[in-house]
Amino acid sequence: MPPPVPAVSPRLRSRLRTLARTQPRAVERTYDTLLSLEGYSVLSAAARKDIFSSITFSAGLWFQCLLDGAPPGPDVMDQIAAFARRRVHQNVPLRSLLRAFRLGARELWRTCTELAEAEPALAHELLFDISPYLLDYFDAMAEHIAEAYLDEQHQQARWRGSLLQQLYDLVFHAPDDAARFRETVEALGLDATLPRIALAVDLDLRDHAPSVREDALDRFALGAARHFDSKPDALVRVWHRERLVFWLPCVRGDSMTRNDQRVAEQAAALARAEPRVRSIGIGLMNEGAHGWAASVEEALKAVDFAPRGSGADDDSESGSEAGNMVRVHRFSSIAIEESVRSSANVLRYLVSLAEQLATEADLLATLETWFASGQRRRQTAQALGVHPNTLDYRLERIETLLGAKLDNAHWIARLDIALKLRGATQGSERDARKKEKGRVAAKKAKRAAR
Repeated sequence: MPPPVPAVSPRLRSRLRTLARTQPRAVERTYDTLLSLEGYSVLSAAARKDIFSSITFSAGLWFQCLLDGAPPGPDVMDQIAAFARRRVHQNVPLRSLLRAFRLGARELWRTCTELAEAEPALAHELLFDISPYLLDYFDAMAEHIAEAYLDEQHQQARWRGSLLQQLYDLVFHAPDDAARFRETVEALGLDATLPRIALAVDLDLRDHAPSVREDALDRFALGAARHFDSKPDALVRVWHRERLVFWLPCVRGDSMTRNDQRVAEQAAALARAEPRVRSIGIGLMNEGAHGWAASVEEALKAVDFAPRGSGADDDSESGSEAGNMVRVHRFSSIAIEESVRSSANVLRYLVSLAEQLATEADLLATLETWFASGQRRRQTAQALGVHPNTLDYRLERIETLLGAKLDNAHWIARLDIALKLRGATQGSERDARKKEKGRVAAKKAKRAAR
């Protein structure tokens, strides 16, 4: 609560009553100054009007307390707290709000000093009675405002967390409920019609205990928002299938290709800056609950089916951090393979091509190296360490076994996809075996502990 109000002499009371009626100058000076503060400078016209009204009310309240000889009552203090709560929803930082209060106090004291200069007989009372009260009054008000602000911020965080959980449930478990999806997205202050791209980030959090992992994810999300030129609240995230998933807002009007390229470049910069990032998968631009879910699946596939231990290709961004290769994988680079996977017969046919070559030593490695070398024979022979004639024999043997023509674009395309599918399948199988070994080892350790 504000401190006790000092008694005011009749002469000063008369001057304060006049100032209370003519205090718009102090209000306008305060208003003009705080519009340069963080949070205030980007407010809407309606919010600025609310700010001006709040300053006017606060200045009038101080004069009224001096004239009445009593601090503000509970109803008035509730009204002051309501100002603070509104600033939370207007995205005004607390430090800016408190700075605004200090500016207001300074302007009111400036008004008092101008009065003292005009009437020196009042200087002693203004300096020794009114000045300490003004400082104590605004300290008490700042404390009251900070408490209300932080309480509202806490309530908002809980409310936002509840809405986000509802959003995740809709995307992953009830994507057909378009109306609730739109309502939930809009309740979060987001545009439900804006397309988004999902990112699946494989993070190394082994040295973070579960109790502090959420804080680590919050800090990472703030850094990610800077790299993606996005406000933190616009970067919707969830921990899903052992990956940190982001839904990034796209640039409205840009094509899928341009958004895909832009996000890939930003993701590569994020991966280089954050040593905990092992890999990042990027889905395709989409919208609506079904679209958000589909983009997540694509981003996860881009990570899971990425080639193991290979260098960056034309559709990947790479960087080196302390000697560790970090890769960004786009679903767009494996879209054709994924289309093939949806057809069981086509998939079996392409896989069989690679399996047929695997029956003879060196043929599969030769074809993989030939593709990796850009289908250039001299570079392929050098990479394999064989004579060009040996390479020619192997390539002819491949054509004979498969009935293929390695100078035919259609055969080149299908063999390239067949090798990629085989590599992805082998990588998934290795991962599955590794996880299974880990589960078995954990069970043995648990039995041994008993």
